[in-house]
Amino acid sequence: MKTEEKVLEVQHLSLSIGAKEMLHDVTFSVPDRKITCLVGESGSGKSLTMAAALGILPEGAVLAPESQITFRGKDIFSIYQDPINSFHPAIRVGKQLYQMAKGYRQVSRREFDAGIAAVMTRLHLADPTVVLRKYPFELSGGMLQRLMIACGVYVAPSLIIADEPTTALDVSIQKEIMREFRAINHELGIAILAVTHDFGVVTELADEVIVLHHGVLVESGDVFRVFDHPREAYTKALLRASFQEERL
Repeated sequence: MKTEEKVLEVQHLSLSIGAKEMLHDVTFSVPDRKITCLVGESGSGKSLTMAAALGILPEGAVLAPESQITFRGKDIFSIYQDPINSFHPAIRVGKQLYQMAKGYRQVSRREFDAGIAAVMTRLHLADPTVVLRKYPFELSGGMLQRLMIACGVYVAPSLIIADEPTTALDVSIQKEIMREFRAINHELGIAILAVTHDFGVVTELADEVIVLHHGVLVESGDVFRVFDHPREAYTKALLRASFQEERL
């Protein structure tokens, strides 16, 4: 793919649950080999937009006929908000990651163990063999999130979609995870769509930013343009709130 191509395009996305329209005419694209942040407060429609892109809508959700979602890559790998929910508590994490990886490529367990250990070492995760033999409850949320990132790197998708990837993590762990996202984007050319409510995450990660409010896209574009010259009052309010929190 050329760098100017779009790995994901969402056009005229409108979605209703029952009689209530949750998303209205949302149109945006995710450039190949770049990091795009989809940002907005709770209830803005971020998670529903992510679910629509992944084709996993909640029960009762209906897409409008004009909605179009086009994915031009090979695979999408998703990383969810609470990493513990991605793992069965009674199965060792190495086996579970192997099952995830097999959905993307045919690989033996021996090949996988060697490959994922190499990725974990690259991401500065100590003792891969020991970690992979642990159960989820024996690991921190930050470590489980890093394991999901490592699995994403191992399967080498065209796009990683991450839903609130740093929520509920310590600040130091948040910084490390964002550095890891930026590193895999730069080094491997994997496009990333990060869904977040936090403009601090946008500051650290984004090349492009999309702002949602009550199911409507209110602003999008290059992150420096949006930060330096926000056009919409809602975007300005989000930025003010984010920077005030940082000063506290």
